[in-house]
Amino acid sequence: MTSARAQLLTQAIRFAMVGGLATLAHFVVMAAMISAAIASPLAATFTGSLVGSVVAYLANRRHTFESDVPHSQALPRHYAVVAASIALNAALFRVAHGSFDAPVWFAQGLATGLCMVFNFVASRLWVFKQR
Repeated sequence: MTSARAQLLTQAIRFAMVGGLATLAHFVVMAAMISAAIASPLAATFTGSLVGSVVAYLANRRHTFESDVPHSQALPRHYAVVAASIALNAALFRVAHGSFDAPVWFAQGLATGLCMVFNFVASRLWVFKQR
């Protein structure tokens, strides 16, 4: 395996692991807020998703892409990718479930997988790209 291929594979594996960690952070914050009765489930999932996005940004910047792109450049790009991914997820889900009658969890799984690929490529080639 070439060095470039090995780096790509390593980054993809780390990206998936960071995604799992970010999801865990989201769920822990959400569960804690709901259990403590300090927020509605909607507010709790919103807060959890924000925490997860910060975890993803910091861990991907440092461990996945080993980037030194300034936060002033990378952070707005990260949140632009997050926003695009939310829209892409909704569109893919709408097409799979609404137009093709795919079962809900299949449609969501498909949308999630495709969004993960989008997020990885956008993060690698734009958010954290070294100049």
